[in-house]
Amino acid sequence: MKKLFTFIALAILLSSTNCFSQSEKATIFFKDGESIQGYGFVKNNKVKFRVSLDSKGDFWEHEMIDKIEFETFFGIKTFKYIKANDFNPPFLMELVTEGEVSLYRKSSSSWQTNPGLNGLPSNYKVEKVTNFLIRKGDDFPSCLNCGLFNKWKKRSIDFFINCPGLIEKIKSNEYREIHLQEIVEYYNDFCTEY
Repeated sequence: MKKLFTFIALAILLSSTNCFSQSEKATIFFKDGESIQGYGFVKNNKVKFRVSLDSKGDFWEHEMIDKIEFETFFGIKTFKYIKANDFNPPFLMELVTEGEVSLYRKSSSSWQTNPGLNGLPSNYKVEKVTNFLIRKGDDFPSCLNCGLFNKWKKRSIDFFINCPGLIEKIKSNEYREIHLQEIVEYYNDFCTEY
């Protein structure tokens, strides 16, 4: 009973913390080049934005806006609408690093339940991060870790084939999947012509 009470208290605390953190200082950028500062958050591939904390917010989608930038303790965090193919609408992805090749991330989470001790379920959150690369001028990004098997290494080598120094670092495991930002920045610094 004590474990159940602790779980319920923790769930209430986490949900209340989530409610307060849903409006961060942000700037939305419209497709026509205009921008507005205010407060916003991202939910279900939409941006909820309001000019002040006491004003009513509106949901915005890819038809009107290009991106949203959040002011965080660690700096600016940018989410941009990226079209993955000809069939689906653009999806909001986090811009990790930008250049001749840009790295984007799409995160999703889900709750999993396992039978726990004393027959009580054990719930935990599973976070999935999918990484995409896109070259300037390309219509669609390339996914590095999509599918049932994670083939990020092979896909990275194929994508950066014109950069032998980088390929060697990936093959020798000097650069691993956790170094994707460094890999893209290395490519942009040493393997592109301006």
